[in-house]
Amino acid sequence: MLYILGTSVNKDTSDVFREIVIFQDEISRKSHKVLFSLDDSCYKRCCKNIVDSVLEVAQSGLSKLHIIAGWENILKLAVWTSDRPLLHEVISLIKKTGVKEEELKPFLKNSDINDLLPWLYYSNRFDILRKICSAAKSRIESKIDSRKVLVYCHLVSDETGKIVASSL
Repeated sequence: MLYILGTSVNKDTSDVFREIVIFQDEISRKSHKVLFSLDDSCYKRCCKNIVDSVLEVAQSGLSKLHIIAGWENILKLAVWTSDRPLLHEVISLIKKTGVKEEELKPFLKNSDINDLLPWLYYSNRFDILRKICSAAKSRIESKIDSRKVLVYCHLVSDETGKIVASSL
């Protein structure tokens, strides 16, 4: 097996294997690189719109796609929007993960979507965070030709600079 700038080529079958990581910022890139040790050429910084970044690289003939991003960008992928997700969209997504409406009542009025991550994180609701990453993964797979691409979504905390949940 030969490794050429983010691409590995199997000499026997000439199959091309490309792995791309879309990262939000330098903190997320570093946290991913610590765990996965991929070549620098595999990493592509997210443009302003993470949905467009995913669609762009999905057309480039890759085999694996990693997304490493913060809360808001993972939510954008999970609800598939280029704009900032609306509170009711995020609440609906969280309900689908098994959180009861009663638990979400404090957030239904005058909350920001960013109020939900600390609540989930500090309440040790990592199962919910993993389900949100999986929802983002599923949404990406439904929008690209997922028969050819393995998708992984990783949520990085701006506070700790570490991956706190993943679709793996």
